[in-house]
Amino acid sequence: MPAPRAARTHCSVNKTVSNTHHAPLRVLVPNILVPEAALARLQRSQGARGQSQSPSQIFQGLPTGLLQVMARSQPDVHQPSGQLDRVEAWLLNSLDPNGLAKFDQYPAWAMFNAQAPDFTRFFASVGNLELNRDGVQFTPPEVLQISQADLAAFWSVVQGELEAQGWRLDGPPGFHTALSNNTPLPMEQASPWSVQGIRLTDYLPMDDDCAAWRRMWLNLQVELHNAPFNQVREQRGLKPLNALWFWGGGRSWQAAEALPTVKSVGLDGVFDAVKITDAGGEALNRIVFWTQLLKGTRTPDAQPSTVYVVDFDGWGGSTAAFNILEAEVLEPMRLAGLAFDWTLMGQHGWRTARSGWTQRLKFWQRQPNWLHLAEPEPDGLPTEDDLQAAYQRGQQEQDQLNAMLLGEFEPQADARKARP
Repeated sequence: MPAPRAARTHCSVNKTVSNTHHAPLRVLVPNILVPEAALARLQRSQGARGQSQSPSQIFQGLPTGLLQVMARSQPDVHQPSGQLDRVEAWLLNSLDPNGLAKFDQYPAWAMFNAQAPDFTRFFASVGNLELNRDGVQFTPPEVLQISQADLAAFWSVVQGELEAQGWRLDGPPGFHTALSNNTPLPMEQASPWSVQGIRLTDYLPMDDDCAAWRRMWLNLQVELHNAPFNQVREQRGLKPLNALWFWGGGRSWQAAEALPTVKSVGLDGVFDAVKITDAGGEALNRIVFWTQLLKGTRTPDAQPSTVYVVDFDGWGGSTAAFNILEAEVLEPMRLAGLAFDWTLMGQHGWRTARSGWTQRLKFWQRQPNWLHLAEPEPDGLPTEDDLQAAYQRGQQEQDQLNAMLLGEFEPQADARKARP
């Protein structure tokens, strides 16, 4: 994956969105798709000697409403999430179904419905950066056991340097805070959820236009590394808060749809999902994160859709939430004659299935088409050799970063530029 670059005159349209409009009611089931190759093997071996389970037995527990849609409609095209986190890509598709939000690599979430010059507003997230075998791992603040005292100490370290470089906080300092600057910073970086497992060169842009920001960012790393509160955290066995992650900058864009209203469907029933909880699944908590981060920027004249997120961890886990979904959500929708969309999510993207009145006319179609649950494997998955080579590159880039922190890199670069 190439390193983030300065903005070009013509930005590519996000290729993870499709030109579709969504129903006002949606049901999202995470982790329901299975690898296409595994499903194909299962169907080929169905009925063969020694084959004990058919697809209908393996996928037992699916709600009647979904089975009916799978029997009476053709599978929609699988929508890959690409380099984005799957929930982030799905939300972008929901807010911008016509692909009008243009960017080179990462969506400009800080410029969502913003009235500000391009590249002057970013989100900044507190977190931890560490090198591991697959690249650089950024741990977001929600899972770092951060006390209010630690959070206050973090911002007391970084705020002076930010202000010295012209950055203003657009709100109280927290886990994720909007920052603005009068001077545009032509840089695109990944969100905390899409940044996982990338190389150092992918998040430290080396363009000349970003040189001042790069020096500031490295200075912040040094200050945080030496901060007493981080030394205390490490003594307690906690990860240090050693990074302020800038992300979400780009060109201003207006959403075509409003942020959805999120409801959780689980064993305890159907509830409004308004905050991240320990009991919430990964997909649910990430949807809640985005809606809370972006709230207050609803599109004018646009009514929000409602998305019901089912508590489903994947095949092999409990399917009990499907019973609640059928009884408390799907059956009332059918009785009211409401059309709704299914979002069937896998690890690398999702499929959409649509439920409408026309399907009721196809009462003779009863056999589900299991291809609704198939997820193609993304191209270019890394091999073991690829992972080993990436680890070695990461070690070299970590040495380079350490040299930059010690002041050994920038002066050499400046000296080279000064030579005739």
